[in-house]
Amino acid sequence: MEVSHLNYILDQLKDRSRNVYSGDAKTTIMGNYIQAVEELGIPHTIRYNKKKHPFIEMHRADGSRLAYIHTRLLPSCPKPSAAICNDKIATNDILGARGVRIPRSKTYSEDQVDLAYAEAYKNASEVVIKAHSLTLGVGVYLFVRQEVFKETFTECIELQKRWGHEPLAIVQEMVDGFEMRATVVEGRLDNVLVRIPAYVTGDGTKTVDELIDAKNEVRAQCGFFYDKPIKRNRNLTNYLNAQGIPLDSVPTRGENVLLTTISNSTYGGETAVVTDQVSQEFKDIAVRAAAAIPGVMTAGIDIMVDRFDSTDPVVLEVNTYPFAHLSIYPYFGQGTNPLVRYLEAFLARDKFQKDPEAELSEAERAHVADYLSFYAYKDKLAVEQYA
Repeated sequence: MEVSHLNYILDQLKDRSRNVYSGDAKTTIMGNYIQAVEELGIPHTIRYNKKKHPFIEMHRADGSRLAYIHTRLLPSCPKPSAAICNDKIATNDILGARGVRIPRSKTYSEDQVDLAYAEAYKNASEVVIKAHSLTLGVGVYLFVRQEVFKETFTECIELQKRWGHEPLAIVQEMVDGFEMRATVVEGRLDNVLVRIPAYVTGDGTKTVDELIDAKNEVRAQCGFFYDKPIKRNRNLTNYLNAQGIPLDSVPTRGENVLLTTISNSTYGGETAVVTDQVSQEFKDIAVRAAAAIPGVMTAGIDIMVDRFDSTDPVVLEVNTYPFAHLSIYPYFGQGTNPLVRYLEAFLARDKFQKDPEAELSEAERAHVADYLSFYAYKDKLAVEQYA
C-alpha cells in the first residue's frame, strides 16, 4: 500500500465519522460468540479445556448436544478444510485451479536462500516473503527489496522454528494496491471492509511523533480501539526512514502520512465498511474463493485491489475462522454481526437435516436455500477443474 492508495481510500469513504464504542466493546473472540449465543437464546453450557480456555457446548431445545464452538474452529468447518487454509501453498494450488486469481509465488526451504534471491527479482524490484503456515499476519514481510532480502528470509525461517513449524518461506509477487476483507457466512457474502494501516494527518504544526500521540489519545476514547494504539516499533521507524520522513518532521495541513503497511488493528490500523462500494466482480470472487476450498462454508477472504470498484481482484488468503471483531467494530461505517447470521444459518441447517419435512420459517428457508445453492456451486467448481 502506498500513500496514493491511502488518499484514495479516505477520499472515497462515504462516512468519515469515527465510531466510539462503549466500554463493553472490549471482548475476546470467544466472548463474541457467547454474546451471539445468548442474544439468540440458544441453550448452552460454557466449558473449559485443559488450558482453562472457554468453549461453548450448544444444545437443541430437546436437550441433545448440537455442537461445540472452539476458538479458531467453527462447528461447520471440517478440520481438514481448516488445515488446507492454514497451508498457504495448498490454498493457492486449489484457488488457482478453480479460477481464482492469486499472486505468483514459490516456496523455498531454509537452505535455498541464494536460489530464492536469484529468482525473486527477475521481474520485480520488491517482493513479499511469507511464513508457510503462520496466521494473523505473523511472518508476513511486505515490500522486501534486494538489499534486505536475505536478512528478511532468514528472519522468516527463524520465526517459524521458534513457533515449532516447518521452516518454509513463500516468496510472492508484490501486488499493487490495498487490502480488503470479505466475510462469507455459510455461502452468502455478509460484508466487505477496507483495512487501513496506521497513518496520521498533518495540521501544519505538529510533528509526526506528536500526531501519533494525538491519534492514540483519540483511539483511547473508544471502547474497542483503546488498547490498540499506534506502536512506535522498528517496523514503523524503518518504514518512515525509507520514505525520508523522520518522526520529528512536520507534515503540511491535510497531508496524510502512512506509518506502516501492516493493516491489523492491533498495530494502529483502521477499518471501514464498504460493502455497497465494491464491484460485483469483487463480490463474486470472494464467494468463489470460499466455495473453492472443500468443506468451507464460512470464511474471511483477504483480497487486494487498487480501487473499490476493481474488476480484477487478487485473493491473498482464505481464513476459516474470520474474526468477528472486524465486522462488529469497524472504525468507520455501520458494522454487522456475522456471528448471529452464522448461528441462525447453522441452526436452520441442523433443523432441516434432522427432519427435511420440518416446518421452516421464511428466514430458515432462506438459509437452507443458501446452503444448498452454495454446495451446488462448490460441486460445479470441482467439476470444471477436472472436466
